[in-house]
Amino acid sequence: MTEPRVGPEAPGNMRTLVLSNDLDQTREIISSAYSPYQLSVLGDPKEFSAWYAEGSFPGVTVSGLQYGAETLVAPQPLDSYLLVCKLVRGQVKVISPGRDERVVGTGETYVLDPYRQFQVHWAPGARMTTLRLSRETVEQAAADTLGVEGPLRARFGLGGPVSPGAARSWAGISNAVHREILGEGIARTSPLIAAHLTQMTAALLMESYRLVTDGVDAQRPGVVGHAAVRRAMALAEERPDEPLTLADLARAGRVSPRALQEAFRRHVDTTPLGYLREIRLGRAHADLLAGRGSGVTVAEVAYRWGFGNLGRFAAVYRERFGVAPSRTLRG
Repeated sequence: MTEPRVGPEAPGNMRTLVLSNDLDQTREIISSAYSPYQLSVLGDPKEFSAWYAEGSFPGVTVSGLQYGAETLVAPQPLDSYLLVCKLVRGQVKVISPGRDERVVGTGETYVLDPYRQFQVHWAPGARMTTLRLSRETVEQAAADTLGVEGPLRARFGLGGPVSPGAARSWAGISNAVHREILGEGIARTSPLIAAHLTQMTAALLMESYRLVTDGVDAQRPGVVGHAAVRRAMALAEERPDEPLTLADLARAGRVSPRALQEAFRRHVDTTPLGYLREIRLGRAHADLLAGRGSGVTVAEVAYRWGFGNLGRFAAVYRERFGVAPSRTLRG
């Protein structure tokens, strides 16, 4: 294996599987570790380097991954497992075609569920750690959380934790898992402790990140608002091109408009129409990217996604993406 120009040492009990400048070799090994994927170097191919390492106890696998050049990764859906990804250094852009996208910076996290189609655009030198749970574990935890018979298909948005408290709780369990794997933790040799820690990790995942599961009525006390939010979100994501109103979203959530507003503020720190606007902004952004060189205008895209005031559209777009919509369209 060729020595890369840059590459961290695998910490603790993690085992390095890739340390290479060879694109084909990297693609083959990491495809085996994750899922079959396309790997493209967007910068100078001579600058490419890759490092990948992993460690585990029964139920959980922790990995480290770094690319030394601007790189685009386009895997197939993960299918049999879920990943919680944390940027340790640098920046990536995560794109889920037709759904949403997000720029993730150092210290931030996002979830890739087993069913999502996605791409990850890596800045040179970006490095992340991932925590992997099996699909079966995640689907049972989702059913347990919502008080229904499992397993239950569990989908997640690309956003980070739902609140500062949730972020702290997730960081705590993640750090505990890393200590067990990187050190000589009990979970590496005790199936009972490993199972307990795996179940706790999956349960905290459900509470820490936005769970989107269609067609399920939560039975346990205290989460009716969360179920209503999920139903309203599903409508907003499926039909953002339609003139949806607060009343439409409330009917989808099976609650009153006021109750839906309160549930959104409690669970996702926004309003129902604010969430719909974010979905539409994401779709407009995707259309502007796709429209480069085609003659499409910012106004056409804005009107298509319900933004009748072009000045307001430009302002909220810049706030969300950091550039003017015209800049995105020009490339």
